[in-house]
Amino acid sequence: MPNQERRNIRERAARLQRLIKAVVENPSVTLNVATLQVWLGVHMDAAQRILSRMVASGLVREVSRGVFVPGAVMGVRPLSC
Repeated sequence: MPNQERRNIRERAARLQRLIKAVVENPSVTLNVATLQVWLGVHMDAAQRILSRMVASGLVREVSRGVFVPGAVMGVRPLSC
């Protein structure tokens, strides 16, 4: 019997795309693992892996322990104070 995928890959991809779109389009969004867990309907460890990948890709950055905001947009420099 071949290994059957138990997850709905298309649904998971659609959820992640909606999350990425929300982060990119809303610079005031703040994320943490618990928020991602609820938004995506995944286990805590899965939310942590997703958040880690978002950080690694530069999509979000940590502003305080466990709190993440959208990362810098490529080609745009942050405002200097």
